[in-house]
Formats: sequence, C-alpha cells, structure tokens
Amino acid sequence: MLEMETKYGKISFSQNIISRIVIEAVENSQGKADILNYKGKYMNVVPGIASKMNIYDEEAGGIEITDTENGFQIRVYIVVKFGTSIKEVTGDIIDFIYKKTEEMTGQRPAKVTVVVTGTISKNIARRHIEVSR
Repeated sequence: MLEMETKYGKISFSQNIISRIVIEAVENSQGKADILNYKGKYMNVVPGIASKMNIYDEEAGGIEITDTENGFQIRVYIVVKFGTSIKEVTGDIIDFIYKKTEEMTGQRPAKVTVVVTGTISKNIARRHIEVSR
C-alpha cells in the first residue's frame, strides 16, 4: 500500500493502480514495446494465471514500485521492437505514467525509470538502457 498525506488526511492506495497505469502506458506504444522482467524474459504461464487471480500482482517483476520519503518511484522493464526509437518510446511511456498517475492519485511520482532490457526482432538482443525523469 502506498500512502500520501493531503489536507483531508491520509489516503492509501494499492500498488495495483500504478501497475495498471504502467501497463496501459506500454500498451499505448502500439506494439513498439512490451513489459518484461528485469532479466529480459517474458512472464511464464504460472505468474500470468496467478496475476489474473490477484495472487501475483505484478507482471513477472516487470514493474517495481517503491515508496520513499520523497514519494513513490516507478521502475519498468521493457523490450523495444527493432527499428523503434528508444528515446521516443521511453519518453512517451514516462509522460503517460506521470500524467495518468497524477490524474488518478493526485500526486506525481518522485521518479519514473524505464529500463530497456533488449530489442526484439526474431530474437531478443540484450541491452541495458535506463531512461529516467
């Protein structure tokens, strides 16, 4: 649970809200990016089924949300389709996350980091590119 203090008191909200915003941001990339875990691997069937049953609430470690004293930080691991501009895709994802998170929670994240773990065509070519704002 993430908590924030407002003039009306403390508000708590689930990390699933932030995870849904991140998933929507990546889906808006029109197939140019996909969420992977920090190792650059797609989630397997068991976590996928558990996620739908609310047992496992993050996509195979592809989304990390950390609550800090300055606010919450979001870290997303993605793979980018070959030939796509990494700067453009990561910038769009970060902008979407900031905008939607502020709309839904009333608070901007302290930091959003998108980690490109690879590029994909037929196979995944490993990379480790971090873009933060």
